[in-house]
Amino acid sequence: MTTTALVLIDIQNDYFPGGTMELVGPDAAAKAAALLLETFRQKALPVVHVQHIAKRPGATFFLPGTRRAHGEAGDAHDAALLA
Repeated sequence: MTTTALVLIDIQNDYFPGGTMELVGPDAAAKAAALLLETFRQKALPVVHVQHIAKRPGATFFLPGTRRAHGEAGDAHDAALLA
């Protein structure tokens, strides 16, 4: 039984250029996360993606029905996704 897992939190488009809550340096962070993700996948280790989804009226970002994941680091096709 493994006790190691990768947890990726908030690799979401709203933090990237053109997003509604743009951060400084998100591309570098996503690139580093993608490298970790690739390593964990190659070793068949568990991966969990956490994405925030705003459900409150008047929310301006992390809106349901929008493309929230960003790039390879946000691709949860073979991992657990917590939203």
